[in-house]
Amino acid sequence: MMNQDTASGHLERSIKNDRLRRALAARLDRAFKRNGLSSARAATALGVSKYHVDYWRHGITVPPLNACTRLAAELNLDVHWLCTGQTRDA
Repeated sequence: MMNQDTASGHLERSIKNDRLRRALAARLDRAFKRNGLSSARAATALGVSKYHVDYWRHGITVPPLNACTRLAAELNLDVHWLCTGQTRDA
């Protein structure tokens, strides 16, 4: 059984992770729309199901790093920005 401190720490991490997952999904979805890329086409290119891509675009799950890297290349985006929302300092 979790004590109250452990439970509240877990809840805080879950809320933070939810925000990060949703922010990544929003960046990904905007990039898909801007580039006219469908979930089905991306799924075929990545060798995953369309459902995986839809889950990423809706913030249900997060794509693995290798998928993020390939998506960033396909969408002509910086992978660091796609994953974090931050630009790299020169």
